[in-house]
Amino acid sequence: MAYQIIWTAEADNDFYSIIHYLKEHWSDYSAEKFAHRALKKLERIAEMPYEPRFTSQPAIQMIKLDKKNVLFYTIENNYMILLSIYPYKRDITKSKYY
Repeated sequence: MAYQIIWTAEADNDFYSIIHYLKEHWSDYSAEKFAHRALKKLERIAEMPYEPRFTSQPAIQMIKLDKKNVLFYTIENNYMILLSIYPYKRDITKSKYY
């Protein structure tokens, strides 16, 4: 059973901020590559969730999205709710979802 993905405003903003950063500091190609890979990974997670790492908050899980970002999400009924995409370069313990 695949979960339906729901983006919160924060997760959506995080995603587009990463794309904007990549376009500005790297290239359009890098931004497109990130977006494509991230969306494919989200589809795979929704199809068959990987073994997530649980956070200090019982309902919130996290999983590595790529080499530089972690995804915080929660599962409710048939929905996978994306809460935030957080970069590893920041202290992950300071995330409000950790």
